[in-house]
Amino acid sequence: IAFRAVELEKLAERPEVLDALALARALLNPYDRVAWLGVLRAPWCGLSLTDLHALTSVDHAESMARPVPDQLVERADLLGGEGRLAVKRVLRAISFAGTQRFAQPTAALGTWLEQVWLRLGGAYCVDAGARANLDLLWRCLDSLPNGEQDLLSRALDAALEDLTASPDPAAENDCGVQLMTIHKAKGLEFEVVIVPELQAQTRRGAKKLLSWLEHGLAASDDSDEPTEFLVAPLQSKGADRGIAKEWVDRVCREREKQEIRRILYVAATRAREELHLFARPAYKIEADGSLALAAPRESLLATAWPALEGEMRKRFDKWRASQPAAVKPKEATVITAIAASESDNLFVMPSAPQPALLHRLPADFQISPDGISASAPDGAGMIRENAEWLYPRHEGGMLSRALGVAVHTLLQELATLRETQPWEGARAALHRREPRLCAQIRARGVDPPQARHIAAQALQIALTASRDAVGAWILSPHAEAGSEIRWAGVVDGSLRTVQVDRMFRAGPEPRAEGDIAWWIIDYKTAHADELDPETALPELRRLFGPQIEAYAAVLRNLQGPDAEIRAGLYYPRRMQFDWWPIQPHAK
Repeated sequence: IAFRAVELEKLAERPEVLDALALARALLNPYDRVAWLGVLRAPWCGLSLTDLHALTSVDHAESMARPVPDQLVERADLLGGEGRLAVKRVLRAISFAGTQRFAQPTAALGTWLEQVWLRLGGAYCVDAGARANLDLLWRCLDSLPNGEQDLLSRALDAALEDLTASPDPAAENDCGVQLMTIHKAKGLEFEVVIVPELQAQTRRGAKKLLSWLEHGLAASDDSDEPTEFLVAPLQSKGADRGIAKEWVDRVCREREKQEIRRILYVAATRAREELHLFARPAYKIEADGSLALAAPRESLLATAWPALEGEMRKRFDKWRASQPAAVKPKEATVITAIAASESDNLFVMPSAPQPALLHRLPADFQISPDGISASAPDGAGMIRENAEWLYPRHEGGMLSRALGVAVHTLLQELATLRETQPWEGARAALHRREPRLCAQIRARGVDPPQARHIAAQALQIALTASRDAVGAWILSPHAEAGSEIRWAGVVDGSLRTVQVDRMFRAGPEPRAEGDIAWWIIDYKTAHADELDPETALPELRRLFGPQIEAYAAVLRNLQGPDAEIRAGLYYPRRMQFDWWPIQPHAK
């Protein structure tokens, strides 16, 4: 029966979240053996305990001082056939993680980790509910102010403290089972309400050094205080409680009992049609060996005992008659099958739940470079939800995103200024926009010193791009030119909205005469200045190429399937331009 658990389970306690955090710690620390064992045991690898023992049983002082990935490469031959295939898949994903970090050095932690998780095949190991929990985790990691440093500190625990697991999406709000605390149910109504475990003891108040009562005054005294306090201190060890302490404790206990009554009232009044109360009361063994029902204490059952005692004793007598006379437990226990309800039916509590199964990817599971499985196991395919995500858009940290937005804004304004002014006038006008740009960056939550630094850096990048031959060509006036253009169109049978950084008609090659080709340019700023173009540009084209392919598909819907289209990735921080023709899809 599908059910929605409303804010009951901590996000940090979910197994899929624990696996993802182990992956993050393993990637950031190649010497963290515990994290690496968690990665190898997780469903995307699923090494058996025998294989894990084979990997670790040969450890000695020298090997433990070496990175775990190096040890995996050396000891892969010690594993069985399936284990070797699984470890190779993990090592390929780890290699991809390094490449991805190299290509996007300022990417936010959660965004980067999700890409590695997809490459491991993690999306095939979870259902829709677990995937929703992981989406919460990615966003939480993206929001960590210090990124990787916070992952290894108490900042992560603080960020996850108030996050709860998402309810099961298969259970509908209007027709399904909802599991929640009585406090959470306050103000709601349901056709059927089930309250289990009435006998569970409520949490007792902690022993306090000072106990006090607050009493409101009808009129303020000379000190103008609206209340007065009666404070009773804890007595020294071995001393009797004072009269004040005893009286205050008694009043506090009575208040707790009233609170329990209120909670039971709230639970009982949530039902519109049926209310089911379940309880397993305790019993005790008398001196003659007979079984006797024990009066409940400090529980919802104790609160309802005056109304339910007669029904409980009748059912207890019936249960006791069915028990063997030789059964004489040494200590009090609980009845395993008894319930209190309005009817005469005897409800038997279910047996222990079945153990959870480990969902493990098959040994021959393969993942393609785009993150889609080439051999998806039956019943999985959760990653296909990401097939709707046409391209992985980079999302760096807050400062990186602020810089990227600032550069895009200045390049857009520079292109607009060039429509009416020469380059020198456009650059001078751009200088005057710096204070306004700084205010826009501050509005994104950046403190003033950093906002001024980012604005100055973005202005310098834009001005440098305007002096670059290719950059000046991109920003110059062209036929049907536009910046930050938004389109909506149908791509692969679905409606998509895209935004193009720069588009115009020009010659078939950069800086060539004519207007026979449509150029779609995307600016990329979130990359380190020291990237080697010979090795980095092909990898970056593979990452961002699908993004422009999506733009081109919408453009062909507007301009016809035979439109000549050129794609370009411009890196203003490096003044590098990578371009290629986009061929129309075969009919």
